[in-house]
Amino acid sequence: MVLQLVQQNSPGISVTVSKDGNVIYRASRGMASMELHVPSADDDVYRIGSITKTVTAATILLLSQQGKLSLDDRLSRFLPDFPHASDITIAELLSHTAGISDDWNVDPASAIDTKTLASLIAKQPLDFKPASAWRYSNSGYMLLGAVIEKVTGRHWYDVEHDVVLVPFGMTHTAYYPDNSVVNDMAQGYSVNAQGEVTRPPFVSISGPMTAGALASTADDIRRLVEGLNNSKTFPAALLNVMTAATKLADGSTVPYGYGVMLERVRGEEAFAHNGGIEGFSSQYIYVPREKVTVVVLANSDSGTPNTRGIARQLAALAIGKPYQRFVDVTLSTHDEEALAGTYAIAGGSTHVITLENGQLFIQRPPGPSRPLTPAKGDLLYYAGDGTDYFHIVRARDGRITALEFYPDGMSHARLEKRIGTH
Repeated sequence: MVLQLVQQNSPGISVTVSKDGNVIYRASRGMASMELHVPSADDDVYRIGSITKTVTAATILLLSQQGKLSLDDRLSRFLPDFPHASDITIAELLSHTAGISDDWNVDPASAIDTKTLASLIAKQPLDFKPASAWRYSNSGYMLLGAVIEKVTGRHWYDVEHDVVLVPFGMTHTAYYPDNSVVNDMAQGYSVNAQGEVTRPPFVSISGPMTAGALASTADDIRRLVEGLNNSKTFPAALLNVMTAATKLADGSTVPYGYGVMLERVRGEEAFAHNGGIEGFSSQYIYVPREKVTVVVLANSDSGTPNTRGIARQLAALAIGKPYQRFVDVTLSTHDEEALAGTYAIAGGSTHVITLENGQLFIQRPPGPSRPLTPAKGDLLYYAGDGTDYFHIVRARDGRITALEFYPDGMSHARLEKRIGTH
């Protein structure tokens, strides 16, 4: 089973899968507290990071329905002193196309209020002209929090509680200040350079605010997704707007709506969002045609457990299109060294495979390096994931000439020819 990827004596996960609004699978594995030897439980509370953005976007859309604002409103209506506010719309903040920069600094351990955050963001120039490009922006979603407070005269978290959390039945989701004692809260963990489990550095949860400060349970995130897809709690017209691809000024589109990522799982349309914050990671996926919701929450920010990979595998199982099962193999040092090299990707980018201390890694610069696991059949897959994979292409004499990349495990491969060795 997929959860066997999680070691019982490691940071843990809580998982919920539903279909047609009925829970068909619920499980937890690993430790909620490694120090106290407390196993993970289904009702554990986790920080959810950027899944908060889905709640924030839903709040803005519902406020627009109430007539308190319009998606076409300029930011200047709410924050008149913010630079270029007359050039930025609420819709552009929601879709990460406003050009709001994340390149500002503050002591992450210090508590901070909305006004101070907005003033710090305002000191940075725009990354690009609004609507001309797409770049994920936590700061843009923090400004949405400032907008929520401006139009309601209340704290953002109280508004999100009343507008989304209560109507959707999310009774275990909230913003908890740094000094809160939270029942059933899992302890968050990281890993150090030696791969040892550690505590993450303290970061005040006030900073992420409407971009990432909520905490929740797997069942409550399921209720969020199902609530968005229930016209009684969230009008279908709003969902259509929320899940439409973003269109840029040049006519191109980006697979992101308002607080949701637009994806495909085994060829099926889906919308999703992930979250990462100190000590925690999270992922939800919803497959509309099958009405399948998958939620995976983890109390580690290390990538192990891999919330994205586990969620996608569970979603594929739930829609009857499971990913293939890999049989791991151990390669000789010679065979590992033979894989190291650069492989060309159409469009000018590359994949670079390196061997470090007996472990294969792959990187698509400038992105992060990810460990690879060799499998039977001359295959390589991302360690702990099992969705995307590579097939090693060899010449008749056994030399490695290319990789075939199978995104989402689908049958159509992308050929990446070898252009260099290491």
